[in-house]
Amino acid sequence: MLHRQLRNALEEIFGVSFVSEALANAPIAQIVLYERREDFKKAVLGFQRINFRDEHTAYAAAMERELGIALICALLDNDTRELVSELGLNYL
Repeated sequence: MLHRQLRNALEEIFGVSFVSEALANAPIAQIVLYERREDFKKAVLGFQRINFRDEHTAYAAAMERELGIALICALLDNDTRELVSELGLNYL
């Protein structure tokens, strides 16, 4: 249930097609986690500090495509979530 609510919220923020594209490209997310940890961390922390949906949407629109994919997969894709845990990215 929570997974569905989270996906719905991310679809409202990023758009249905981008969320679907992100989940189909989980390997990109995993590369970002390995190669761009600091950029990913900044993107996640920036996204977390926002309180309102319109601000989330604006932030998502300005976010680099690969970081958006990584954020979505870190929240919704099981393999990417496991990698987040393995890498100790506990700020997510």
